[in-house]
Amino acid sequence: MADEESVVEESKGGKGKIIIIAVGAIALLAIGIFAGPMVQGMLGGEEPAPEGEVAEEEMEPKGKDALYEGIHPPLLINFTDDRGKARFLQISLELMTYDQAVVDAVKAHGAVIRNNLILLYGDIDYNSVVTRDGKSRMLEQAHEEINKLLVDKTGQEGVEAVYFTNLVVQ
Repeated sequence: MADEESVVEESKGGKGKIIIIAVGAIALLAIGIFAGPMVQGMLGGEEPAPEGEVAEEEMEPKGKDALYEGIHPPLLINFTDDRGKARFLQISLELMTYDQAVVDAVKAHGAVIRNNLILLYGDIDYNSVVTRDGKSRMLEQAHEEINKLLVDKTGQEGVEAVYFTNLVVQ
């Protein structure tokens, strides 16, 4: 009987040790997850941006937060491919600026912006829409078109970037 009690006590002690080790391991993992990036930042772990590219932090003016305004509802554009087949393009865009006045201007002139973008993309080449470079050109064209319109309507541009939030080609 005494042997059975010592076996039970040894097994309880073994489970307790396993629990303590597991809790310790989880605590170390949590510390590593949260403290690791902080230590890396202190050691200067960031690599410089490749030549010709600007780091995202350098693009933002100090002390200003980026503001985003969407073009709603999504643009729906029909066009034809090089074989004359009807195609459709659905695009959702977000504009980024640092100036609330630009957000207000985009809202005020939303109908004209939508119209100009639909006209811009109405004769797009299907083969360019399905490539990454083609999509990048589409964003550049939209950026230029929107800033041009803002200059015409308000006297100043201010949209810093245009992003796709949805793009469907059919």
